Amino acid sequence: MFDDDVPEQIRHATAASMLQCLTILAEEANNLNLPRTVVALRKAIRACHSEQSRPTPSMRARRHVVLH
Repeated sequence: MFDDDVPEQIRHATAASMLQCLTILAEEANNLNLPRTVVALRKAIRACHSEQSRPTPSMRARRHVVLH
């Protein structure tokens, strides 16, 4: 199980790496003349940019489920 509460520095580095990979894939798809793939990758890149520009939510209280 992976915890979503990773340090912000790691989260930004991961997002930057993903954007870099998507950009490289879009360039390769363009070189291979795959227009629908290019469009899909560009949409994914825009979605990542908009997600990164959203303000970071404040820390919320954790809810734990107790099984009896």
